[in-house]
Amino acid sequence: MAQHSRIVHVRTGLVALAVLALLAAPAWTSTSRGYAAHARAKSSAKHVTIGLVAVNLNSPSITRIKDAFVKAARARGWTVNVFDGRGDQVATNNAAINYIQRHVNAIVNDASPNAQMTGVIKRAHQAHIPFVSIYGGFIPGVDMEVGTNEFVNASMITSEMVARLGDRGRVVKENWTVLQALRDRDHAFHAVLSDEKGITIAKEIEIKVPGQVDDAYNQTVNVLRSDHNVDAIWIGWDELAPPVVRAIKAVHYAHKIFVVGFDGNPFAWDLIRSGSPYIMEPANPFEPMGTEAVGIMAQLLAGKQFAVHEVFMRPCLITRQTVPAHGQFPNWNTCPFFTGETG
Repeated sequence: MAQHSRIVHVRTGLVALAVLALLAAPAWTSTSRGYAAHARAKSSAKHVTIGLVAVNLNSPSITRIKDAFVKAARARGWTVNVFDGRGDQVATNNAAINYIQRHVNAIVNDASPNAQMTGVIKRAHQAHIPFVSIYGGFIPGVDMEVGTNEFVNASMITSEMVARLGDRGRVVKENWTVLQALRDRDHAFHAVLSDEKGITIAKEIEIKVPGQVDDAYNQTVNVLRSDHNVDAIWIGWDELAPPVVRAIKAVHYAHKIFVVGFDGNPFAWDLIRSGSPYIMEPANPFEPMGTEAVGIMAQLLAGKQFAVHEVFMRPCLITRQTVPAHGQFPNWNTCPFFTGETG
């Protein structure tokens, strides 16, 4: 396994009990030795073939994961067949089943919620084909989930928002609670604010996808024209940052509203660097995540059995102080994650 820094987080209280329940729940039996035999039998005739399904490659983050995975897999001499679901989960699942029927060596899920792919996972196991997910959220039956801990990410960024508000203010939240990462962020947002009696959630907006850019702009303009006392906007992923910032400027509130978000894409860093209302986000290591998944897949195909089936990788905090120069990326191994590390 590649030696990337990782956050290993054990949730407390009810969350910890829920995790333990999941780990103890009946699941499809790991069949790593079966995977190895299956791969060797196929590899005697040809090299490894992977079926990668992505829920929506229109997303810059999901595309970056795919590109890194494909690059690392091809460096090993593997073939990767890629399917773009374009936001259609049923089509994505059907494509994965088709890959299984074509006897690929492995299935990779790029960002679809694993909870919506249980039928695919079961079929993959029946065919002795490993199922690895990236950013799909762990459920029993997944051989390995590679991602970031979005409860941690969202708890940190929401707490920073509260601190900047001085424990008092009105907040708008905009999200699309379909992908598991976005759902985790949503849960953490509410958990942090549950004890913040001085913070009012002025509006919760469920963004429409596809069409998220136009919808975010229009809905932000509408809410700010009807509510003149909004202090901050929390967005579920940074593709919403450009339209939300445009909307804030359109109603002339750039001097009073700030925005926080997630993911870590260069277009969002341009906004942070320029001094716009978008001020902060945790940047996820999408390229290392894709590369890590290839290394894990190679080990599964070689027969390795993992005691833990989820790998959390280390994000970076991007602020005006830590934003990388234009065209560059953070050093994922040394960049700060908490504000106390920024100096």
